[in-house]
Amino acid sequence: MARQDGADDRPVGHAYLFGLGSPHGGDRLGWLAADELREALAGRDDVSVDCLAQPVDLFLHAATASDRLLLVDAMRGQGPPGTLRGFAPGELPETAASLSSLSSHGLDLAGTLALVDALGLFQGGIRIIGIEMPAGTGPDTTPPRLGKATARRLREVVLSWLDGR
Repeated sequence: MARQDGADDRPVGHAYLFGLGSPHGGDRLGWLAADELREALAGRDDVSVDCLAQPVDLFLHAATASDRLLLVDAMRGQGPPGTLRGFAPGELPETAASLSSLSSHGLDLAGTLALVDALGLFQGGIRIIGIEMPAGTGPDTTPPRLGKATARRLREVVLSWLDGR
């Protein structure tokens, strides 16, 4: 949104958008979302989009205190498949903590975000978007798809967050 004086009202700092997960089962939703968003945001220089196998991998990127962080991950138990739900770090549901603690990712999402806070990174803002995976989705099931309606809603939510709306 442009101000009357010609300046840009977009939030300052670079935005990092990371899809969490793996190429397997329901955990693939975060990576599918990142792939979709990478294409949709290709013309923007204020955001970097990547896939992370584990939350702690975000430390492989050169983030600063003024940067912003948006994580997209699969979730379970928060609504029908394809439901999007946004969380601040302190609002993560118990299921997010229990799902990540069962993984081999090492430091879980809540622990990684606590470390981010302790290091003073991403003070420009942190948001987590969960995408509900289909019931019964596991590592040995057919990977879910990111439906067109979900992809469209996800783009809208992300663009709104990037532009500070």
